[in-house]
Amino acid sequence: MIPSKKYYLVLSSIALAIMILLIVIQVNWFTSTVDYQKKETHQKLKELAPLVAMEVNGIDHNLFHGQNIIVDDLPGEKITNKIDSILKLNGFHGAVYFAIYQNQPDGIFLSNTNKYKTELLSSDIKSCISDIVSFSVVKDGTSKGEGESKEEFQSRIYRESSFQYFSPVKGLNQSDENDLWISLYQEEKLSDVMITLMWQFSLSLALLIILFGLLIYLLRSLAKHKKMSQIKTDFFNNLSHEFKVPIGSIRLASKVLRQSNNPEKNKSYHKIIEDESELLEKQVDKLLRISMFESEFSQIKYQELDLHEIIESIPEKLKILIERNAAKIEFNLGSNQSLIYGDKDMLTSGFVNIVENSLKYSQEGVCVLITTMDDGQQRTIRIKDDGPGIDPRYEDQIFDRFFRANQGNQYKGKGFGIGLSYVKSIVEGHKGNIELVNHYPNGCEFVIKL
Repeated sequence: MIPSKKYYLVLSSIALAIMILLIVIQVNWFTSTVDYQKKETHQKLKELAPLVAMEVNGIDHNLFHGQNIIVDDLPGEKITNKIDSILKLNGFHGAVYFAIYQNQPDGIFLSNTNKYKTELLSSDIKSCISDIVSFSVVKDGTSKGEGESKEEFQSRIYRESSFQYFSPVKGLNQSDENDLWISLYQEEKLSDVMITLMWQFSLSLALLIILFGLLIYLLRSLAKHKKMSQIKTDFFNNLSHEFKVPIGSIRLASKVLRQSNNPEKNKSYHKIIEDESELLEKQVDKLLRISMFESEFSQIKYQELDLHEIIESIPEKLKILIERNAAKIEFNLGSNQSLIYGDKDMLTSGFVNIVENSLKYSQEGVCVLITTMDDGQQRTIRIKDDGPGIDPRYEDQIFDRFFRANQGNQYKGKGFGIGLSYVKSIVEGHKGNIELVNHYPNGCEFVIKL
């Protein structure tokens, strides 16, 4: 049973739905993994902030040089080195930044000491801003506003900052106004997370591409199977038609002969039986030749033969078809080197097939012109007719095995659909080539070079 168009449509829809579902699952998995890693990182930072603050407590006396905080000038950069070490021990290598916040009497503080060059807001900068409540020093750094308590400052920084966790460094000064705060944070960069997951995402994407390729291959295979099934059906329909018509003619003529006593009339019916029997014999012979032609090419019987002699024998082999179609075959044999080497039976069969197609697929009175000429070491044979030609839609398929162009009436043009494929194989078996020169709708021409 040949699958219907609806079957392929349903199958394609299901396959497309599966592809979309897989893509959705892939995207959902990716975003879920990103969210999970973010949450995991945030939790680690939250747990790490008080540990860092505790470590800093041991070296708090090195923080102050006069009225200003100058972390870059600390001996050995003890705080920054210590915090970096703690982060690395906990699995954070360059992805986490830290900042040190302190409220000074004039509102100055430091920020992002391991990412940016430490900056110190001087009174000159502050004097340029009137009614300062809060301002940024560098990214994610905010000073304590006027009248804002330490707890309010911590709460506001926590709300306004990105992934930041704070813990106070106790014991730096007796005054709460000079307490120092440690902040750990990680920037929200999706690209950083994507780099970590890229190999997994690439593998999944590759699998999706492979799956899509397999889907295309499956659909093409199914379409090819459907086409071959249809070709097979058409072939057997054509085969039955090719045999039923002459058999029917023979049966009818035999029936008339049994009932007729007119000798003159009987002669015509005897001729019908003879002609139709000859056609049947030729059809059977053609099928046998075609069924074996692939294996025959390794056993081509090369011999010296006269190309013109083969061509001039064509009308005799097609006399019944020529008479029925009131057709004529003309020759223009201009080659001066008609002697060639090849298989006489095969080449004769090939030329006859081409002319036979011209007679079958043309109107009555068609004229077929066969021309030969020399082309260097090759001989060129041109077989041209003044029939309807070949629809340009089918030009690329005429040499395909079992192909028959749709002529409206399926059986108007008789044949199995394998004649031209057979001819092409014969020509190529003799190291030659054949091509179509289409003059649609005013006939067509086959050019053979041997």
